Amino acid sequence: MAMAELGEGCPNLKDIVLSHCRQVTDVGINNLVKNCIMLTSCHMVYCPGITSDGVATVVSSCPYIKKVLVEKCKVSPRTKRRAASVISYLCVDL
Repeated sequence: MAMAELGEGCPNLKDIVLSHCRQVTDVGINNLVKNCIMLTSCHMVYCPGITSDGVATVVSSCPYIKKVLVEKCKVSPRTKRRAASVISYLCVDL
């Protein structure tokens, strides 16, 4: 609910750091990016509730995304292929 409210209340949000937020999930990420299509940077390191699906959601839903910081295990091969053309910096070695 909080991520949905954040997305609705801050549609022009460009950068967000969610790292170490244990309660954030893929559902929350989905709710956030529904309204925050201006997002350019998203840090999601050490968020156990975010999986490769959440990372893929950010990459595919945010046309202006340039930087995603996330653990390597949360980036699927498909997202790696897709991200190469839309993300200028993808830290996958954490």
